Amino acid sequence: DGFNLQYIDQFPMANSDDTKRSQKPSGLAPPGVGSNPPKYRYKKNDDDNAPIPVPWWFNPSTANLIHNLSLEDDDIIVSSGVKMGTTWLTNLLVSLLYEYDDDGNLIPEAVANRGKIPGRLGQTYPEGMYATREEKERDELGIYARVPEGGKKCDAVFGDFVWEDLLKMPRPRMFVTHLFGRKYLPRGLFDEDNNDVGISGTVAGNTKRKGKGRLIVMVRNLKDSMCSLHNFRGTPMDGWLGNEHGPGLFRRWLMLDDCPNSMGSAFYWVRENCLAVENIGIERALVVHYEGLILNFGAQLKRINAFLGLPDLTEAKLHAIAKACSFKSMETSQLRTRANCRKGGIGSWKDVDLGEERWAELDKTFNNVLAGEEIADPMRFFQFREIPGMPLLS
Repeated sequence: DGFNLQYIDQFPMANSDDTKRSQKPSGLAPPGVGSNPPKYRYKKNDDDNAPIPVPWWFNPSTANLIHNLSLEDDDIIVSSGVKMGTTWLTNLLVSLLYEYDDDGNLIPEAVANRGKIPGRLGQTYPEGMYATREEKERDELGIYARVPEGGKKCDAVFGDFVWEDLLKMPRPRMFVTHLFGRKYLPRGLFDEDNNDVGISGTVAGNTKRKGKGRLIVMVRNLKDSMCSLHNFRGTPMDGWLGNEHGPGLFRRWLMLDDCPNSMGSAFYWVRENCLAVENIGIERALVVHYEGLILNFGAQLKRINAFLGLPDLTEAKLHAIAKACSFKSMETSQLRTRANCRKGGIGSWKDVDLGEERWAELDKTFNNVLAGEEIADPMRFFQFREIPGMPLLS
C-alpha cells in the first residue's frame, strides 16, 4: 500500500442559496483547524478515488502501520467519530482497564506511569505520530513544519510518543483513532480468505485467516455532532450558512462524496463502521452510543466491561470511574486533551436556529445513507425535535 497526502488550497463551494447570506462570525477557529476544513487529503494508494480530508498532523506512514498492525487477541481498537465523545470514551476505558481497583481506589503504579504510556492522559492517535524516535526528531515528512511550532503542538495534545511506544504498551493494548471502516482500520480485525490481496500468512485451499482483537465504535447523533464541530476551537470561518470563505458548516456537513470536513462525511463514517461491525460480529465488535452513556451510565459501563472480558464491575469501581470521568473532573484534570472537552449534552442542536427546512434536509440525508443500518437506528431517536407518539406537554 502506498499511502500519501495531497495538499489543497481550497474546497469546492456547494451549490446553495445559503452562501448568499452574509455572515460575520466571531471567535474564529484558525484556517484548516478545528471547525474549519483541513487542507490535506489522505489517499490510500494511486488507485484510491475516494481520498478523505485529514488534519495537518496526519501521518500517512503510521496510518499504513495501523492498517497493517499485527493484532493480539486482547488488543482493543477504538474507532470514534469526530466530535462524538472520543476524549470521554478514552478516559472511561483507561479508568476501567488500567487505573482503578475493585475497591474504587486509584492504582498507584498506574498513576505514576500516566505520562510514560501512550493514551493514559488523553488519546494518542496512531495516525498522528511518527514511527520511530529518529523520524520524529528529523521530522521526516515535514509534518511539524505545516503549522508554527507543529512539533510542540503535537506533543501537547498527543504526548511525546512514537509508534514504537504504542507497540510496547502493557496489555491489553488500546489504540484510539478517528480512522474507520475496513478500508482504514487494522485489517487483522477481519476474517479474510486466503485469496485476499496482500494478506500474508495464508495457505492454499479454502482456509481463512481469523480476525483478532476487539473493536469498539463510538457514535453520537449527527445533529449534536455537527453542532459540537461548529464550536471546535472556535467557530468556522464560513459560519453556519456560508460566506466568501466557503459554503458554511451546515452545507459542508451534508456533502457526501466531496465533504471537506476532517475524515470526510460523517454519514459515510457511520455507514462504513456499520459494515465493519457486521463483518467482525458481536463477539468482537461493540457499538457505544454517546447518548446511552449519558442516560444510563452504569448499565453502559457494565456492558463495556463485560464485552472486554473483565471481572464483574463492582459498585465501588463504577462510582469511582463515574466521578473521575465527569465533565467537571475531566475539564480540570491533567488530561492533555482537556481542551477538547465541551459539555454539549443531548439535544443541543435544538437551540440552533437553522430553520426546520434545513433540519429536515439533514434528516433526509441521514435516511438516504443510513436507512436500515442497525447502528443508526438509536441515533435517529435523538435527531427528532419531538418524539413521534409522545403526548404533548400541556
